Amino acid sequence: MDKKIKPAKRVLELPPYIFKEIDNRKNALKERGVALLNFGIGDPDLPTPNFIVEELCKQASKNENQKYPSYNGSDVFREAVSKYMAERFGVKADPFSQVASVIGTKEGLAHFSWAFLEEGDIALVPDPGFPVYANSVRFSGAEVYYMPLLESNNFVPDLSTIPDEIASRAKVMFVNYPNNPTGAVATKDQMQEIVDWANAKDVIVVSDAAYAELVYDESDRRSFLSIPGSENCVAEFHSFSKTFNMTGWRLGFVVGNPDLISGFVKLKTNIDSGVFDAIQLAGVKALEYLTSCADELMSVYRERKNLLASVLRESGIDSFEPSGAFYLMAQCPNGVTAMQFTIDLMEKCGVITTPCTGFGRSGEGYIRFALTQPLDVIERLREQLLKLGYK
Repeated sequence: MDKKIKPAKRVLELPPYIFKEIDNRKNALKERGVALLNFGIGDPDLPTPNFIVEELCKQASKNENQKYPSYNGSDVFREAVSKYMAERFGVKADPFSQVASVIGTKEGLAHFSWAFLEEGDIALVPDPGFPVYANSVRFSGAEVYYMPLLESNNFVPDLSTIPDEIASRAKVMFVNYPNNPTGAVATKDQMQEIVDWANAKDVIVVSDAAYAELVYDESDRRSFLSIPGSENCVAEFHSFSKTFNMTGWRLGFVVGNPDLISGFVKLKTNIDSGVFDAIQLAGVKALEYLTSCADELMSVYRERKNLLASVLRESGIDSFEPSGAFYLMAQCPNGVTAMQFTIDLMEKCGVITTPCTGFGRSGEGYIRFALTQPLDVIERLREQLLKLGYK
């Protein structure tokens, strides 16, 4: 007889966790005392700017900020977000009907699927892509249709390859630019093509803009909400995690079509109790100094990117020049899978990377380096990679 005390079917049917084997091997090496250079996780090594931490401490001490927060964000926070979208992207968004706070974009993206997808629907998901897209779709009871992001198409989905029978059932399309793990950005024309297609097919575009501020050329900084027609079909999620090194704070926001925001917030009122007001107010302070923070941050990542690309090239490893985000995607040697290359780097060189197959089948043949180590560690990588013997 089957036991009743077990996870739900939707949890049991989740795809295998590709990183489990990596974690096991990594822990075994640590137990043996092997020093590891970790380029695997996309968690900034740099601290949250002091002025943001100080603002949090100041606001957290106030009694009025220690109560239940608003489900959709404080007025002050949403007004600051509206101002940010206008000044940074030329996007006009009403703070009270088109903006909501989220407890980090990962939570927001998952809840959006729950709010808008159901059995019989299809969600179009980029491959490779952030795993929460597909997993949240499955949790909602809908089906996943993967859109390959291929080098031949500059890592942008080729909408012409989506069959009519899929497009007719599609309700949501996830997009992510600047992209994780490829580092690609979408041009204005490519964004326009996606928005036009979505409007023609009556599909919601969910834009994961977590890396919107992390671009190496300011002309590549753009929002899907700045594209004509986006007001009908786009909900865009932004994050404080990478722009301000605030991954542990869990603060972000969603902006877009009022009906999409309303439906999203209706679900969230039944799931969580919103973002701690003191964190929202620290986020408001962060946005006041956005330009200087972003410029300083990208100066650091640009230097790391250039050095890492040089080190990899000298070691015989080809990589793609990223236009955004803080990753460098490298090609595996001929005949070597992404998982095997990841294991080789770990066990032969003591270097932790991420196999791009962890983001989807189209990630085969690639691994990802996160630019979350200082220059001196990247320099040490040069000597470690010699142990591979690929040069």
